[in-house]
Amino acid sequence: MALLDIDPLSGAVETMQYDPIGKGLLITRTENVDAVLDANTAAYNDHGERWRGEDNDFWFVARVSMTTLYEWLQEFNKGKPPADQVRNPLVTHGEWERFLYGRLNSSDYRKLKTAPVTI
Repeated sequence: MALLDIDPLSGAVETMQYDPIGKGLLITRTENVDAVLDANTAAYNDHGERWRGEDNDFWFVARVSMTTLYEWLQEFNKGKPPADQVRNPLVTHGEWERFLYGRLNSSDYRKLKTAPVTI
């Protein structure tokens, strides 16, 4: 196994190894998100209104790792022609945003939310 990269911001580690069965290279990215999940739980359980902006114009309702965003983006783009694919998870795109909101509102991903709201 060879180390490819360590992201200094997220701590994500990318490794590469040869797959003798598929006769190709396998690139793996792992990231420890325990601190993010703990912070999300603490923020969610804080019953104050601190997740709302001062003028009620910006709400902090979720914290998602970039690794997770890119995994969701790959799933979103699966089966779409290249011209219809979204390349950046941070762009404004109606269909992509609906996909993200669906994920964040799903009970499967409740640990990513920081506020008791439906997006």
